[in-house]
Amino acid sequence: MNHQTRFKRLAIHRSQQRPLRYGVAYSKYGSLLVLVICLLWPAALAQADSPTLDQNKPLIYTVQTGDTLIFIALKYNLNLADIALANHLRNPGLILPGQQLILPGASSLSNPESAERIGEQLHTVQAGETIGSIANSYYATPADVIALNRLDNPDLLQVGQILKVPVIQPPLSEPLVWPFTGVSLSEPTIIQGRTLVARVSLAGEATVVGDFEGQPIFFYHSSGADYWGLVAIHALIEPNVYQLHLTATMSDGQIYSHAENVKVMEGPYDSEAILLDGSRAELLQTELIKEEREKLAALWSQITPRPLWNGPFWFPIAEEAPRVTSAFGTRRSYNDSSDLSFHAGTDFGGGVGEPIYAPAGGIVVLAEPLMVRGNAVLIDHGMGLFSGYWHQSKIIVTPGQHMEPGDLIGYEGDTGLVTGPHLHWEFRLNGIAVDPLQWTRESIP
Repeated sequence: MNHQTRFKRLAIHRSQQRPLRYGVAYSKYGSLLVLVICLLWPAALAQADSPTLDQNKPLIYTVQTGDTLIFIALKYNLNLADIALANHLRNPGLILPGQQLILPGASSLSNPESAERIGEQLHTVQAGETIGSIANSYYATPADVIALNRLDNPDLLQVGQILKVPVIQPPLSEPLVWPFTGVSLSEPTIIQGRTLVARVSLAGEATVVGDFEGQPIFFYHSSGADYWGLVAIHALIEPNVYQLHLTATMSDGQIYSHAENVKVMEGPYDSEAILLDGSRAELLQTELIKEEREKLAALWSQITPRPLWNGPFWFPIAEEAPRVTSAFGTRRSYNDSSDLSFHAGTDFGGGVGEPIYAPAGGIVVLAEPLMVRGNAVLIDHGMGLFSGYWHQSKIIVTPGQHMEPGDLIGYEGDTGLVTGPHLHWEFRLNGIAVDPLQWTRESIP
């Protein structure tokens, strides 16, 4: 998925979670439903004690306002007669809000009713959104959102309308199987733009790799049977539940896999419009931006297979609480353009000539003037993590130089695409921009 081109919520269509327009399902199909159930009912009752229905761990669904039996059956890809049979429904055409139904054969891992509701939050309706797309974005059901907001007509939504949406604890991940003896995530529920740490323990010598939405995850063998890897959560990824896929290759060549659920929540990001004068606006030319991005991508795609840092990162300027002039993740537009992006780093205010220091150990891989980023330095910290220092007035370091925390990098300036003097501090993990300030507040991994 290309998250760079947009950040508005999109409808996420899943084959077992296609919302129907409420009020239509029963009126159009209700009579047929009752007829079918009545025809099947005598045979169904004769099999009421049949052991073929597995109810050892049934999925329980709570009927919501607007639900019909056909809606529930279509949503979970189940047979109507099986639901009626499992619940001994004498009148399948009549179900009531709050009623609990056994859904035989429904997968508890693939449906939101297996998740635990732990609270509420607010959502602002965007252009093109529907109740179904909003519910799916929060791993909820359309009926949940309708009931929570007491919507009389859920088909009538207004852009800018504020809706309550449930905060859902995602379902349990797959059970561990050999050789996986332990898998843990630093934040099973995480907001956009943060760095996630995955820890894996194995029963035997192996190599471990991972994949998260097409992002390769590299693991470091820390000690014994323990490994850890870093996952970049994109600042524009759609809020939803995703899977981190893990693969262990044993010394004898046998391959085993495991998946962990990761719930991504919307980040608390603001928006801003930036106006540039004529000379600097020329730097917005697509070809210039593309050429520079490709140059940097070729560098931060190189993986040093071990960490070069230790403990939390220092701030890159000599202040205990530096002044942030533009936060990471801020949604941006330039010169009234309809093209929207986000701020991939953290901007610190300051004057031309303020010194910039290395925040952690690493190796300089770039130190030169660039058209858009001005005088730029890029440091490799290992494990796919790079930090960038843009718009400098003067560069002190050279490529290949080994850095320790506190080493001088250069001086703040206003070169490149800027509206005034500042330091743009950017972190790239596996090529994806992540929040630099998280690394100053936490010791990762």
